[in-house]
Amino acid sequence: MKKISIIVVSFFLSFSIFSQDDFGTGLKFDEKLYEEVPQSVPLITRSFTALPSSFSLKGYAPTPQSQGRQGSCVGWASAFGARTIANAIKNNWQYNTSMINQNTYSPAFVYNQIRVNNNCEGAYIENAMKLLNTYGAAKMSEFPYTDQSCTSAPSSYVYSSASQHKIIIYERLARWDNPVNLVGKVKKAISEKNPVVIGLFQYNSLILDANKVWIPNTGSNGHAMVVVGYDDSKAGGAFEIMNSWGINFGNNGFFWMRYADFERQVKTAYVLIDRSDENNNNNNNNNNNNNNNININNNITVVNNKLGGELTLKLSTGENMPIKLADGATRNFNIVKATNTTYKVTTSYTSGTQFRIYLKSKQRGYVYLIGFGSSDKSVNKLYPFDNFSDYFNYVDSEIALPNEDYFIEFDNKPGRDILCVLYSKEKLNIDDIVNKARSTSDDFVSNVKGALSSSMFKGADVTFSSAKISFDASSKSTAEKVVPIFIEMNHQ
Repeated sequence: MKKISIIVVSFFLSFSIFSQDDFGTGLKFDEKLYEEVPQSVPLITRSFTALPSSFSLKGYAPTPQSQGRQGSCVGWASAFGARTIANAIKNNWQYNTSMINQNTYSPAFVYNQIRVNNNCEGAYIENAMKLLNTYGAAKMSEFPYTDQSCTSAPSSYVYSSASQHKIIIYERLARWDNPVNLVGKVKKAISEKNPVVIGLFQYNSLILDANKVWIPNTGSNGHAMVVVGYDDSKAGGAFEIMNSWGINFGNNGFFWMRYADFERQVKTAYVLIDRSDENNNNNNNNNNNNNNNININNNITVVNNKLGGELTLKLSTGENMPIKLADGATRNFNIVKATNTTYKVTTSYTSGTQFRIYLKSKQRGYVYLIGFGSSDKSVNKLYPFDNFSDYFNYVDSEIALPNEDYFIEFDNKPGRDILCVLYSKEKLNIDDIVNKARSTSDDFVSNVKGALSSSMFKGADVTFSSAKISFDASSKSTAEKVVPIFIEMNHQ
């Protein structure tokens, strides 16, 4: 019995080595800051049904390093972890550990600028994401990390270099007080090659079992880390997570967390999108298949600038509203004074009829929806709403407007209404576009076209489907960024 007792004591000591007494954490939480971050698009349920049973970004991850005792986990998770992985994905460096390690991003560049105090005691992930979006990320080689200090500031040269590595957008995956389907949303993000920065909330220590799976516990600590993969068959379903305590922790710096424990104790989850990845395709590792391909042949550069989208109007009865492609839709597409809509709903509906709008994007990009009512000349932004993101980060997935539980209802003002959906390769000032659509004497269609005239695809570069509200655009000019689709609806 004495021998067994000694073995048990030794066993538990080996697990307690990696505790907050020996390694720093440093994550701070603030509900208001979290809710101010745009939430990723509200995907419908069926967008999650065909996910692979496992998916991993671990081959794009750098070799884990240690934050030491400094409370800098936010800098490690956001810059060294997620930003480095996103860059490796963009450059197709899977399993090229040497190249990835030579191009890691500095946790100190981020953490030193957002730390809560000079005692290096922590930071908020929201501030890290904002900094990566505003100032970019410096390479580790340009701004090395030390856990002995957090007060050194980047030089003007480092700032200039970091500005070349900005992210285009960052999003939260769920609400603070109601993180519905958080596991599914994180799996979806990972399967779309987006590393997820998480905040582990109210725990005591990272004790792992023999299979490197976290043994859940509660406490007062907060720790930022990166989800790099998932496996439905691991421990009944688990996420693989990259820590910042060096390679001697867990499985060479990684460990697993069961879905149930994740859902209970991960309070916040974020994705970041690489600026240079704005036009990349879904899960394609072949750089020649980007949506903004650049092919070089005999010193001539040809740009294949693509955009595509689809929209469905579905009644509360489950039937699709019948539509018709307008005559001359392509011919008059980018002519500002051409006032005809692109599509027309061929059946008139009475006030009180309920319907729902389904949007799908064929490439990653920005999506907006504007509504016009002829009875009172009203122009309103319909999407994004409720602080949802305008960036559609998921290829061939759908969102439902207003959502899967509610419908849009025709009001008691009969007339000609127009829905305008804007698919764009760049972020638009949608409030400015709406104001311009309201402010001039021209009709709604002309006003919107006028606001977008410098960036619209040419009609000759757009192909519309006659069977459904759908388009594909392709141009050799990068100046063409936006495709507006106008749908006329009559109610009586």
